[in-house]
Amino acid sequence: MTDPWAPPEHRPGRDELLDHAVARLQATRDRPAAPCKICGQPAEPFDMVDFHKSCDRTLYPLGLAAIPVIYRRCSACAFIFTDFFDQFTAGQWRAHVYNADYAKVDPEYLGVRPRGNARDIVSFLAGRRRETIGLDYGGGEGMTAALLRENGWAFDSYDPYATTELTPEFAGRYNFCSAFEVFEHSPDPAGSLRQILQRASPDELTVYIGTGTHDGIVTDETRLSWWYVAPRNGHVSIYSRRSLQILAQQAGLRYVGAWPFRGTHVLTRGIGDGAVRSRLVGAKLVRQARTVLHAWPKTLP
Repeated sequence: MTDPWAPPEHRPGRDELLDHAVARLQATRDRPAAPCKICGQPAEPFDMVDFHKSCDRTLYPLGLAAIPVIYRRCSACAFIFTDFFDQFTAGQWRAHVYNADYAKVDPEYLGVRPRGNARDIVSFLAGRRRETIGLDYGGGEGMTAALLRENGWAFDSYDPYATTELTPEFAGRYNFCSAFEVFEHSPDPAGSLRQILQRASPDELTVYIGTGTHDGIVTDETRLSWWYVAPRNGHVSIYSRRSLQILAQQAGLRYVGAWPFRGTHVLTRGIGDGAVRSRLVGAKLVRQARTVLHAWPKTLP
């Protein structure tokens, strides 16, 4: 475990991070309110957590970093975000967040989650393999797309910090784009959605987003005690359903969400809401049935 109080020579990169935090604190003091990244309305400082707060059940498996990270909450759409990482370079992201210790705060990143994501896609798109040209945006090491290709799906992967495998003839033709555990990592949600749309088909389109929403969880009383608000995991954007609806509208898409799918959000173009909700319910039933019957083969999905 890293000792947050170790001498500077034993804390590689900590001085840079501390200097950055001091600059961000000064900027927040000078300008308490900042425009919401979703709707542009004022977003005041809401709460502050330590940089090492993670999604691990202990919250701090790496110990305290003694680096404060301020999150803001929009007064209009309830989007919660931090601007701590807004000026981070790719090198800084790799040095301070997506480094060798990342697996300690997200152990399912390399294997468990990609397999589960592939299963979710197969369940949601049941019977539509031939007509689907898929892109897994923010696909990490590309395992989800690779598993789907092994089972006959036309599926590519794009990740600005990891593996990108694109089929040239699919450019501009992707009609299904998944983004599992991606949008909470984005300091620029609208920009991330634009990146997806730039690669997608201009016609019928489904964008399948997996990210948690804080409605009914984060309150003035609980503040940011929720485990999901975790800068060490790179969780810099925490959505309300309203903020996702606005994000979709701004991109010319429809937001389709259906209770009880708190972590699943579908943005569409050219597809009816009823059809999407049917697929969501059908996918849930398929997953439940296969879990009960232990029917998933070892070569997933």
